[in-house]
Amino acid sequence: MVDFCPECGNLLKKNQCKCGYGQQGLKISKSSEGIPLIHVRDPPSPNIIYCKITATSLEKLKIGLSKGIVPEKLREIKRKLERYELTCQNCVYFEEERSHCQIKNKYISSGSICKTFEPFEI
Repeated sequence: MVDFCPECGNLLKKNQCKCGYGQQGLKISKSSEGIPLIHVRDPPSPNIIYCKITATSLEKLKIGLSKGIVPEKLREIKRKLERYELTCQNCVYFEEERSHCQIKNKYISSGSICKTFEPFEI
């Protein structure tokens, strides 16, 4: 039996579609132009984001954290993640005009964030 995606009409392969239908943790909505927008909320850890912003190695950060030294910037990143302030709109790979992610090659809603998040300076 051949199945088709109810969102975009493409052929389903292993119950997943290129538009994001069938993938866990994804919510699909439509833009004003009728383009399916995927909503993903799977952020990287605050430590990873901190290391990307400050160009610090993860091992060096872990050594500091084990000694009880928590940088203020790391606390700020944790707060922003909890309040949903860090999203794809803050990512280097997000094209805001098209709501398109260059890494995933998908149309993403503005409130999304994924593991490949590469932040601008916060």
